[in-house]
Amino acid sequence: MKLNPIINDDQTARIENTLLISALALFPLLYLTLRGWTNTLTFVLFGLSIVHFFRLPRSEWSIKNISATEWAVIVALASGFLAILISQLLRQDLVAKAYDGPLRMLLAAPVFLLLLKKKTDFIQIFQYICPLSLLILLVFVHSDPVQIQKWGGRFTTYFVDPNAFGINTMLLAFLCLFSIDAVGKDGVALRLLKYTGVLAGFYLEMKSQTRGAWVAEPVMLVLWTAIHWQSKSIKRLLISALISVLTILSFYFFIDFFQDRVNSIYHEISSWLNKTNTDTSTGLRLSMWQMSWVLFKQAPFCGYGDLGYQSQLLMPQIQSAFSQEAISTMRSVGPHNEYFANMVRSGIFGLIAVLMQFFVPGVVFIQGLKSSIQGVKSASIMGLSVVIGMMITGLSVEVLTLKYTNSFYGLMIAALCATVLWKRPAEI
Repeated sequence: MKLNPIINDDQTARIENTLLISALALFPLLYLTLRGWTNTLTFVLFGLSIVHFFRLPRSEWSIKNISATEWAVIVALASGFLAILISQLLRQDLVAKAYDGPLRMLLAAPVFLLLLKKKTDFIQIFQYICPLSLLILLVFVHSDPVQIQKWGGRFTTYFVDPNAFGINTMLLAFLCLFSIDAVGKDGVALRLLKYTGVLAGFYLEMKSQTRGAWVAEPVMLVLWTAIHWQSKSIKRLLISALISVLTILSFYFFIDFFQDRVNSIYHEISSWLNKTNTDTSTGLRLSMWQMSWVLFKQAPFCGYGDLGYQSQLLMPQIQSAFSQEAISTMRSVGPHNEYFANMVRSGIFGLIAVLMQFFVPGVVFIQGLKSSIQGVKSASIMGLSVVIGMMITGLSVEVLTLKYTNSFYGLMIAALCATVLWKRPAEI
């Protein structure tokens, strides 16, 4: 299959286009393998965007050419940065370090505009890179047994904790699954590569023992079923569903750590509700969410910044209601929930920001599902899987707090939204 990832291919900008496609292909490749990889390529793509727009005639800089939907995507990418800025101004407490993560997502906004202008088809590139990234990661993880032993047998890499590792390998596995026949009928070799990537991703996720990713999987499988309900026969769907159920049951009955981790979800929630043991892994999370709500009500607009909430943990209503273990864990790691973390950090503006980061691209992708153009529908399906996966796993862990996760999510949203939005006018 001949690739043509840039439709609006200006022959006077061959070097720029080559660099753009190279950076787009590379940023997911070593996302979880090499520290700083995705962050560096975010700055490279941002730099290419700035150079491109500066070399344009001033007449082409008009913001009138940006549609309302495109503005919504830009604001969503900038929302985390703006939420911190507004809350810091209200507190009169400007701290530059707080912008480290959100800045990466903000840098993806001009990249989004560049990809729109270039009419870049990201799926053509990503369908190869996604499975390759998982296969490289599989080899890398097995080459570092010391790191696995450090986390008690849980798979991860030297700069990624097991929870983030499990969530992201789950997302990449589903992206591989949704990429099958996304551009056209896949050849045997490409289909084999994608299926191998799917298996590698689910294997890495399973060995990470990340329960938050396991909880999200059924929803992702329902999404896959809903997407393919009309395109595949009922018989094939039922067979796929039966295989999935039997696979999960076999994991439960024959893999000890999987059974123990699944059972622990029920036991830990029950013991927290019954107050028999509130200091389990799940119980601590539930307690920290309650503490976060108390803190949010004390400062609903200003928030506390990254660490300002810690002194508030000495409040009587927190000291009397929660165990010292829960309070100490909250002081050390924060709410362990993407929504509450932003509410504590930036008040209501933080909540608005994280909802925009999920729902704005989510709406773009849902609208794209109605398209009759295969490229639009494929990009929309893959984008929706990223958004839904992040939304669900964000309930149990902070999925967009770190710089590399902000970079990856921002670039994925920019690339997939751009692919959807430049193609849709062709239907009209």
